[in-house]
Amino acid sequence: MDTRAPSPPSASPEGNRLGRRLLLAIVLFSVAASLVGTTVQLAADYRGEVRALEERLEQIRSSSARSVAQSLWSLDEEPLRLQLEGMTTLPGIVRAKVDSALGTHYVAGAAPAADEVRVRSIPLHHGQLLLGTLRVSATLEDIHARLWDRVLVILATQAAQTFLIALFVLFVVQRLVTQHLATMAAYTRGLDPSHLDTPLVLQRGHAVRDELDEVSSAINEMRESLRQELGERQRSEAANAFLAEAGEVLLGSLELEEMLPRVAALCVGPLSDWCIIDLAEDGEVRRVGGAHVDAAMRPVLEELRLRYPPGPGSASPSAQVLRGGGPVLEPRLTGDRLRALSVDDEHVRLIRTLGIQSLLAVPLVARGHTLGAITFVSATPERFGPAELALARELARRVAIAIDNARLFRHAEQAIRLREVFLSVAAHELRTPLLPLQLRLQSLLRRGRSGASVDPARLLGEVATAERQTRLLGRLVDQLLDVSNLSAGHPLELRRQQVELGGLVTRVLEEMRPQVEDSGSEVRLELRTPAEGWWDARRLEQVVAGLLHNALKFGQGRPVDVRVTPRDGTVVLEVRDHGIGMTEDERRRIFERFGRGVPVRHYGGLGLGLYLVQRLVAAHGGRISLESRPGEGSTFTVELPVE
Repeated sequence: MDTRAPSPPSASPEGNRLGRRLLLAIVLFSVAASLVGTTVQLAADYRGEVRALEERLEQIRSSSARSVAQSLWSLDEEPLRLQLEGMTTLPGIVRAKVDSALGTHYVAGAAPAADEVRVRSIPLHHGQLLLGTLRVSATLEDIHARLWDRVLVILATQAAQTFLIALFVLFVVQRLVTQHLATMAAYTRGLDPSHLDTPLVLQRGHAVRDELDEVSSAINEMRESLRQELGERQRSEAANAFLAEAGEVLLGSLELEEMLPRVAALCVGPLSDWCIIDLAEDGEVRRVGGAHVDAAMRPVLEELRLRYPPGPGSASPSAQVLRGGGPVLEPRLTGDRLRALSVDDEHVRLIRTLGIQSLLAVPLVARGHTLGAITFVSATPERFGPAELALARELARRVAIAIDNARLFRHAEQAIRLREVFLSVAAHELRTPLLPLQLRLQSLLRRGRSGASVDPARLLGEVATAERQTRLLGRLVDQLLDVSNLSAGHPLELRRQQVELGGLVTRVLEEMRPQVEDSGSEVRLELRTPAEGWWDARRLEQVVAGLLHNALKFGQGRPVDVRVTPRDGTVVLEVRDHGIGMTEDERRRIFERFGRGVPVRHYGGLGLGLYLVQRLVAAHGGRISLESRPGEGSTFTVELPVE
């Protein structure tokens, strides 16, 4: 690529058009100015000459009229003629004539032939007696002749002066302006991306800045602006190409373990020397992607991941991002700062082996949640600036959306599998009360059709059993309806009234007596009354029945303790079994919809009982807690506000 600056063109007739136009303009202006100046000067001279002529005529009237009158009075013709001839010798006076009152005439000079003649008539008196009239004629021919001579001199002088000044101005303009304008034109004409790094320099010796320097500075500023804009455009095009390639990688797979390492590998080179990606999952930080521009460094990168995994409380950049939610930018890492980010000296050694002089870490944020962090590291200081930060943030935004979509897809798959399991379990649970009910009704129907007598006590027992089965079936249907309403975003409907919780627990336990007997567990009640509050009785029956059903199911035939205790402003219900208990992981998801602590094939159930219990307690403004250990049973504690 040719990086030489454009050279100024050589002087040529076409390249000196400005000089010619300038010379013509100077000549024309000087001619016009000379004509105007000459006209003004001639007009002034003309007025002066005319005024001098008038003054001479006035001088003749004031100084010669008396002597002419005296000569005329004494009839002394010779002095009179001499005086008249003396008058004609004055400049501009061509004729002097005396017309006496006696009819005689005395003339000196010739009659003027010019059109423009000035005649002054002067009366001649002797005392009060009018002797005659002196008429003095003056012509402007001499004035005109002198003025024309002066015009020629002035025009010749002005023309020579104008020509010399024009030549000098042309030389000065050519020397100081035109050649530099030609240099600017050639530079601007040859300005292209290959010359944007070369500034315009005018070969001028003086140090005082003038308009040409301002124009040169403006051209250089424009060049710098173009260079920056071109650089920004090139960076923008490179960033768009990089993001497009990243988009193809993100769309290529929904498996995070496959997608994120490819993203990290894509980042090395264009954006960093090595890159790592960490995800936050269930309170832990897990490194799922890493890549280095040097393939030989991959074992070191793997050793760094295994020996120094990221932790939520560590000083690593990714942990800082996850805690603060904002980016971490270190343009130049000092030794002390690197040690502050590391665990020990071995950690520092590994990082330095990989190469680190600057780093940038940005969060992966989707739907307001920080999912993880991407850390870009470079072996060059000052590698990361505002442009790299903006590109890293945009990449992180897209990666976060891809991670969120992958997780949503995984959750959707799990939800579909869970729904299929739930439907099969729900069908089984609904069939459980239906089948005995159907068998008993068929037995009664056969007896009625055969005409056999039916013992009233037995008939009453069969009906009571059928009624319990239909109530169980109704409870299952109610659970499904409540879950459906909650899933649709509708709150649980409460019909509050004054309720005594001890009596309600006794009534529910009485209804569940067959289940209690079938479980083999003894229910031990401890009711402290009065335990009254403003609650929905039917919903609290669901809470008590759900907790008792759970305790009987997992109590392994051991005693179940139920305690109702009134406190200041609240009533506490405790249901404790001594059965299989639960692990910490099971306790975390036991109140979730379809949440289970045991396999469905061993214990059955819809997985909705405790979920509904928790939502019903929350609808009353209360709270429920669980304490459990494997093999030691579980204790559910419900606190209900009285008001």
